[in-house]
Amino acid sequence: MSDTLRARIARVQQALRADGADFLLIPPSADFRWLTGATARSTERLLLFVLPRDGDPFALVPILESEALGHECPWLERVAWADHENAFARLEQRIDLARHPVLRLGEGFRVTPLLELAARAECRPAAPLIGPMRATKDAAEIAHLVEAGRHADQIVMETAEWMRPGMTEMEVGRFVLQRFEELGDTDPWVIVASGPNSALPHHMTSRRRLAEGDVVVLDLGAYTEGYGSDITRTFWLGAAPEEAERVYAVVDEARRAGIAAARPGVPCENVDRAARAVIEKAGYGPAFLHRTGHGVGLEVHEPPYMVGGNTAQLEIGNVHSVEPGIYLSGRFGVRLEDLVAIEPNGARRLNDAPFAPVPQRVRG
Repeated sequence: MSDTLRARIARVQQALRADGADFLLIPPSADFRWLTGATARSTERLLLFVLPRDGDPFALVPILESEALGHECPWLERVAWADHENAFARLEQRIDLARHPVLRLGEGFRVTPLLELAARAECRPAAPLIGPMRATKDAAEIAHLVEAGRHADQIVMETAEWMRPGMTEMEVGRFVLQRFEELGDTDPWVIVASGPNSALPHHMTSRRRLAEGDVVVLDLGAYTEGYGSDITRTFWLGAAPEEAERVYAVVDEARRAGIAAARPGVPCENVDRAARAVIEKAGYGPAFLHRTGHGVGLEVHEPPYMVGGNTAQLEIGNVHSVEPGIYLSGRFGVRLEDLVAIEPNGARRLNDAPFAPVPQRVRG
């Protein structure tokens, strides 16, 4: 076991003891990777990382997955079960459900084992314990996020230069996915939102063809050594639509205000408030439809969240997005997004894809 994993497990066990919990149970998830360094697939077969508040952890694992997990985690005891066996009965024996233990459960449980555990034990979510630990990245994690950001910078600009009127959103999306894979990243994703689709923050990339005069929002990312990227840039094809340059300038000012507000000790809601104030002052307040940002790490959406009402304070090592947007229904939308890392003197941008007083125009 690496020193990093040993330290993480010790911190979680300390938290379990302080909480009065007996065991932590983690199904395949980002938490599983954070605690083991291994990836695991979520299927109908029960697979869990089990950590007692004292003593060594073990994994309950289907026998067909056991050898692969052993290669990634040779230090971890594996309780392998075959398809003809009752996996829950094997778990029941190891954690002594008869005494009604207190369990902290990670995200990703399937309904049947979750309900069985809830009927036999006192169950609480693990996120309040693990979330704050995962939110504070160490130097190695930051380095992976920096590299992931470089890849995203490169690909968003390559895509902007490559796309042309007449291409479908799906064609542009396939280009993005292929480029991430060529760089060695995993699980790439992309939103290509053109014309009136750009006014839909989470548009599902479609067969719509790009046209001259379209605003095009590119929101994309992937995982580098398990850590995510997430960048959004907005472009237009040919002449800017009416009002687009003004909206772009407002969103860019809001992005810069949000980044300037992010520093250690500042409540997360202050970052949202700083970006939102710019958009409201410009008269577009109702068109900013979502929070200003979210944490990024082993997941692209994780704590901390830059949203009104979140009084949790930013800490050194937090990494989060700043992504204000204005969405004019049926017309167009503009979103601009950077990731930042919280350092002693403020927020350091992890994205360097260029900005200009107006967005780069992509010629048809």
